[in-house]
Amino acid sequence: MKKIFYLLFALSVMSCGSDDIVSENQQQTADLSPEKALVHYMEFPKIVPFSPSYYTFNYENGRLIKMTGKIQEFSNVGYLFFPEPYRTLTYNDNKVELKDSDNAYSTVIYTMESDRPKKSELYIDNELVTTKSYTYESNKIMVYEDTYNKNKEVFITYLFDSNQNLIKSEKLEKSGGADKTLTTTNYSNFDQAKNPFKKLSLINDNLYEKSLSINNYRKVEGTVYQFYNPNQFPPGSFNSQWTYQYDSNGQVLLFHSL
Repeated sequence: MKKIFYLLFALSVMSCGSDDIVSENQQQTADLSPEKALVHYMEFPKIVPFSPSYYTFNYENGRLIKMTGKIQEFSNVGYLFFPEPYRTLTYNDNKVELKDSDNAYSTVIYTMESDRPKKSELYIDNELVTTKSYTYESNKIMVYEDTYNKNKEVFITYLFDSNQNLIKSEKLEKSGGADKTLTTTNYSNFDQAKNPFKKLSLINDNLYEKSLSINNYRKVEGTVYQFYNPNQFPPGSFNSQWTYQYDSNGQVLLFHSL
């Protein structure tokens, strides 16, 4: 009887230990769910000034359902942040609907496959305006965008290294079937922290790009080539780099006191 008791006790301990390991592994691999994020971290490198304003996020069943806060550009003053407007995400099978509280006429509908966007459709006044299709290959993502009312096409290729971090993108813009602009961007100076933007990828193109890597790039540099009249518009270049703050576990802090 004692042998049976000891055997059951040992099996129980092994089972608990196994469950702890599984739970720990799940925590290590689960995507982060930030509750707040400073505007600077969300928008940079497009918006340079460091601002105390921040976005807030709400989740349901582990999925983002609401982001509160909106940045808007004005020609005479630059960018302003408004804390009241919000975006909502509604999930229905493999469809995700993205809507703005201050724009009832615009809706984006994503078609998902394996938790990744396969297609997105922008509707304005119930009219399909822009579609995007996403193709996934080994160490490569290709996005094709077609804007019907402007006869505009965009081809984007994202390239990844062996660590599944984004290292390069090439964005070709066409107008009326003719090549217009080619933007090449290189991403570098990656940290070793988990990517906190994973669950925010459907909000906009900037956050989609930030969400693609396992870790976080902190430097971008690239060139812009104009196909029309290249002698008048020689290739331009750009570069930006920034830093994050990290917690005691080495993870990115998207929100902290200034």
